[in-house]
Amino acid sequence: MRVVVAVDRSDPTFKLVYAVTRLYTPAELTLVHAVDHGLARYSAMGPTGRGMAPEELRPLLDSGHKLLEQAAKSVPPELNLVVKQVCELGNAARVIINTAQMEAADLIVTGSRELSSEEREFTVGSVSHRIASHAPCSTLVVKHMPEQIRRVLVAINGIDDAAQIQRWLLANPFHDPVEMTVLHVVPTLEAYRKDSALAHHDRFHENLHEDSVSWGQKLVDNVAAKLSDTPAHAPAGRCYKAHGQVFSGDPPEVIVKESAQQDLVIVGSHGFLSAVRFIYGSVAQKVLYRVAVPVLVIG
Repeated sequence: MRVVVAVDRSDPTFKLVYAVTRLYTPAELTLVHAVDHGLARYSAMGPTGRGMAPEELRPLLDSGHKLLEQAAKSVPPELNLVVKQVCELGNAARVIINTAQMEAADLIVTGSRELSSEEREFTVGSVSHRIASHAPCSTLVVKHMPEQIRRVLVAINGIDDAAQIQRWLLANPFHDPVEMTVLHVVPTLEAYRKDSALAHHDRFHENLHEDSVSWGQKLVDNVAAKLSDTPAHAPAGRCYKAHGQVFSGDPPEVIVKESAQQDLVIVGSHGFLSAVRFIYGSVAQKVLYRVAVPVLVIG
């Protein structure tokens, strides 16, 4: 697995490096730091390396290189990894995504900070959310890293992202065995319950809802069975103990509520860039904002 880790000054303990080495054993590890300071004054330059940087920004780039060297020392020596370091001038999300593309990364690991409602009104979201929206690969967004990953919530929306997530989990097993809850949420049509004029449609929607729940249960049971059905000689991390669960309600609300009992949430990136998401926000986007545990967006 080729992994790109975004290194930031707000993470003095380098928890992101710790996070990825707790979950996986990377074959290649690239640490990247972006110097995004006053770039608007040099809009014609775009992302660039140290050699082409304006003189006044070179101290920041030098400081960034030192930060990367410190982060590299936090990589467990027993992994015997050759750690690459990238420090560039430019928009943080763009530098990280470009690095992931250049390195043909399988996973980007980035931190996240909470945005207030006022900040959300005046910004297009945090760096981590922009990375998750546009990354060419899967993204692990970490706010707080538990000591151990034992319970994992796998939220699936439909057949396509269920297959995508399933392939990732089987191809990239965790270090340690985990217990997985494969979750599907059937949206409820509350408007029909509140509007008396639509009361005669209740039975129709109840039948539709029952069919959706039945379909969802078959979907999660099928995914859980395939995740649990691993060969006896499989690595320990691939020993998933999975079960399926279906809820009714608002998908982001249900996922956030259920995540309180979990160490990691996994969602698919399907539809992240659709026009509907741009207007209403995707489930994955809302989960990233509100879930406290790490979120792995499979892309």
